[in-house]
Amino acid sequence: MNLKRLMEPKMLPWLAAALLVAVLLLMGGGGDKGMASQEEQRIAEVLGAMAGAGKVEVALFYGGETDALGARTTGPTGAVVVAEGADDLSVRLSLIRAVRTLLGLPESAVDVFVMEEEGR
Repeated sequence: MNLKRLMEPKMLPWLAAALLVAVLLLMGGGGDKGMASQEEQRIAEVLGAMAGAGKVEVALFYGGETDALGARTTGPTGAVVVAEGADDLSVRLSLIRAVRTLLGLPESAVDVFVMEEEGR
């Protein structure tokens, strides 16, 4: 297909639609990198309210398909939790249980780590 044909008036709506889809894919594909999603932030708030957990950060991993606009069609397939209080075994087990309940994940899909102290 040549450039002249793409610029014909009947092709412009298709060209505009393709451009819009490309922009949406770029925005959706890179939007989560470096920033916690609302879901991750909400889970971190819930976990941080648990006794002994302290400051908590959550990263969710998604496997599976995306639709034509880049939106995920499946839920999370894994989670990593980093918490100040994770060095306490009972806190660690409580965090795992809470994440499993909130996300419906198997225990093997949830990892909990101790948060590094600030200033190190």
